[in-house]
Amino acid sequence: MNRPALAPGLLAAALVACGDGSGSAPQPRVILSPVLDSLYVGDTLLTHSAAFITADGDTLLGFPGTWTTSDTTVVKVLGSGSVVHTVGVGPGFAIITASHEGADASGLVVVTRKLDLALLLDTIFLMPQDTFFIPVEVRVKSGATPTVWFSAPTNALFQIDSAAGRITATAAGNPIAFVAHAASGADTVADTGAVEVVLLGDTTGGKAFFTILGTAIRRARASVRGVNYKRQGDSLTFRLNASLAVGGVNVENVVLTVRTPVTVPFSFVVDSISPEEAFDAGNNFVCRPARPWGLWSLRASTATITALSRPGGVLRIHRVTPVSNGQAISGSFTFLAQRTDMYDEPLGVLPVRGVFVAPLVADNRPCGS
Repeated sequence: MNRPALAPGLLAAALVACGDGSGSAPQPRVILSPVLDSLYVGDTLLTHSAAFITADGDTLLGFPGTWTTSDTTVVKVLGSGSVVHTVGVGPGFAIITASHEGADASGLVVVTRKLDLALLLDTIFLMPQDTFFIPVEVRVKSGATPTVWFSAPTNALFQIDSAAGRITATAAGNPIAFVAHAASGADTVADTGAVEVVLLGDTTGGKAFFTILGTAIRRARASVRGVNYKRQGDSLTFRLNASLAVGGVNVENVVLTVRTPVTVPFSFVVDSISPEEAFDAGNNFVCRPARPWGLWSLRASTATITALSRPGGVLRIHRVTPVSNGQAISGSFTFLAQRTDMYDEPLGVLPVRGVFVAPLVADNRPCGS
């Protein structure tokens, strides 16, 4: 049986739920397998198994505990004992938990419609005359590759190529919606986004939208700013910082740094940065960047998640225009970032995407001053 690709970003809840609760003394525990699985709406799979291990390290034959699901509208659990059936009821995700004598273990089940479509960026910021292709992900259980097309009401802000999803911005204005459609056989689905065309008058008011997918799903509108600054050695370097503030405190950031200044439209390769480079106080990766890099960070109430770029990303500058006191730039970026708390695990890879219209200023002070 074909299984759907795992919906991005939905594992985070399961990772939180799957702590082993271990302390200094041996504790009874439950082992559940798999911790991550997927199925389509209407499918029934015999996939989840559990074992109970006592504080003495003995494994009980069979599993005497209980099985529960966090959302019966998404997944139902049928049966009991060591192995159970999971049934896909509706699209979404649910946490399956096996419990016994105060110990438990959890796994995530992602349920996808037999035909599913998702916008990878559902808010798009452009400057007049920019063009941009709408990124989408479409999944189908079986049959031919789905047909995808796009529509938008007639408007003065942008034109949209219905077949290719190419947006051409024509004039500044408030957001206007567009719709992505997909069809396979008799099934059709749609997802709605918006385009805002931004025209900056000075070096304030930058706008960005980014998505973080994988094990830490985020979709955020942010303020953004670009700067050409002097790294150590007096060579000009460019940094883009898209930040989300709460109560005047930055809680989330996407940062990209390249080793040459931005002066004209260009595409820059985003390379890697390691935890050793990023967190070594003696290795100033901002003032002395060894290569182009990117990162995403989120400060939560209990912890901070940081993900560092892997090779193969790209930062595209679409347009550079003069404004009062500097310049304005528009662009987009895509890169893979590896969570530092899951640095050796494939599930720690986060796809990062974004679009922006940002002020661009020059900072000629020595870096770090």
